[in-house]
Amino acid sequence: MTDGMKKRIRILALLLAFAFLLTACGEQKTEEKTEEESVAAVFHFQGKPITLGEVYLYAEPVIEDYDKKYGSDIWAMEVSAEDGNSQNMLTVTRKDIIENIVKVKVLLTKAADYGVSLSEAEKADAEDDTEAFWKNLTDAQIREMEFTRDMVRTCMEENRLAAKVYDAMMADAGIEISDERARETTFFDMYFPCYKENVNGVAQPMDEKEKKEQYDKAVQAYNSLITPMDESTERDPAKIATYYALKDSSYYTMTPDEIREAYGKEISDMLYTLEDGSCSLVTETEYGYHVFYMKALTDREATDKMKAKMEREEKNAYFSKLYTEWLKQVDPNYHYEDSVDFELYGRIEFN
Repeated sequence: MTDGMKKRIRILALLLAFAFLLTACGEQKTEEKTEEESVAAVFHFQGKPITLGEVYLYAEPVIEDYDKKYGSDIWAMEVSAEDGNSQNMLTVTRKDIIENIVKVKVLLTKAADYGVSLSEAEKADAEDDTEAFWKNLTDAQIREMEFTRDMVRTCMEENRLAAKVYDAMMADAGIEISDERARETTFFDMYFPCYKENVNGVAQPMDEKEKKEQYDKAVQAYNSLITPMDESTERDPAKIATYYALKDSSYYTMTPDEIREAYGKEISDMLYTLEDGSCSLVTETEYGYHVFYMKALTDREATDKMKAKMEREEKNAYFSKLYTEWLKQVDPNYHYEDSVDFELYGRIEFN
């Protein structure tokens, strides 16, 4: 199970992935369900029914996306739930979908507070998406999911508005991650160990003669790395490590904290005195000798990825805190286990 498969479905990742919604296919409908017909509610929020069709609108893109990426077996796989217990993916995802609907509803109640509304152009886009989605529904889907055109249009508009409220929230929060906080450093550790395994596979210190041989090799490797070369030749510590059969030598991309944890403060401080493309002297640690080659003090690609990850985490934490408070105000009686009609919800098939 990859980390991506274990991630909880996030609100903005689920705000109606229209590309998936518009791929429904099948025979065309012959008539639309009238607006006056009553429909059963999967649950109620703020006293208003959340219909099977509305839940389906949120569930279908998730089902198609997961089936496409991971196959239908994904739903039986075990993942860690919020309480630390193990649950299958189907149970976790069913709850996530309902919770994300609730998050959208809560965000809508804050639109006025943030001065957010839909423009006429955005409403027109929602109408276009509604018509495109409606055209691809079959009679069976309309009947079984109890769709109405107005319900679909409202859902399209609500998701657009909720996304705008969320963006306004985050702009107000001013969450920004600096390069320094997110720094990822890429370096090569040419490592000459001063331990060897005995016949039982247990690591034992080398004797002084063997340690001296390792040190001499490290000096030779250092000299090879700093020897002037023509401009067309790039220094390649990996090739030198291969020459000396250094199986535990590699490029590493790590944060400052990770470097300190792995090598200690002294080595960490030394590494951050290096410039890109430079290398350290032969450096001794309790495990052996090292020659460090600094590829990038700030690895741009890795740092940008870390910034995005940290920003997501901080935004999620900020949103979660406000959402928890808002939910108590908006509908204190809502509880997933008690509020949802699971028999009706079960009409939406995940496998």
